[in-house]
Amino acid sequence: MLTGDYHTHTTYSRMGHGKGSVEDNVRAAAALGLKEIGLTDHGLRHLTFGMTRKALPRFLADVRAAREKFPEVRVYAGLECNFLPSGETDLTEDAAELLDITVCGYHKLVRGAMSALLANTFSKNSARTLARNTDMYVRALERYDIDIISHPQHDCRIDLRAVGEVAAAKGTYIELNGKHRDMTSDELVMLAGLGCEFVMDSDAHSPARVGDVALQVAAMEEAGLPMTLVANWDRLPVFRSGGAHGNAERTG
Repeated sequence: MLTGDYHTHTTYSRMGHGKGSVEDNVRAAAALGLKEIGLTDHGLRHLTFGMTRKALPRFLADVRAAREKFPEVRVYAGLECNFLPSGETDLTEDAAELLDITVCGYHKLVRGAMSALLANTFSKNSARTLARNTDMYVRALERYDIDIISHPQHDCRIDLRAVGEVAAAKGTYIELNGKHRDMTSDELVMLAGLGCEFVMDSDAHSPARVGDVALQVAAMEEAGLPMTLVANWDRLPVFRSGGAHGNAERTG
């Protein structure tokens, strides 16, 4: 069974993108019997939905309050940051020091990533765009402690073998996203063969969807892959960032 959900959004994802509060999401996790949850609102450079730097202290205060109210759930404070064409991410060093988990993916309308938006809109199937997208992911994975790659292949086609090789070597999890199914069965089998491990996340934008990973349970079944490859199924993942500020001890 699912033990944790590490990609959920709250009202700190602006413009109504996230529907529930930090407490709402943690309450939903507790009701489901999840041992862990990640609050990972959109990164600071997302032009429409991103959390603002000014809001970050309030977010962290809400996370601390939720930890006190629901001690049975380990709560990770994080962000879903953005890969940038420069090979960087939009997660600043000072913000990273305050967080427990780093989820990173490609998103549209990110400051500093307009060239990627244009390429993935107007020449998304070209070999040049594929190479540039792949380079964007690989350089960031090699440079930063990224815990989870969110929704790979969504809106941004990459060479999954090249990215998977780096992810396996660095201990970065490949997300099986409960909202988007963009990887084929053959791609999942290939990633497993490279030694990649997966996490299943809901990508919930409302508390009602916390823990909803049915889409990806079906994907694993169709690929003929065992659920033992999923780090948050009947066990708990170990994140590169260490979850330094989360509830102190895991139980199980």
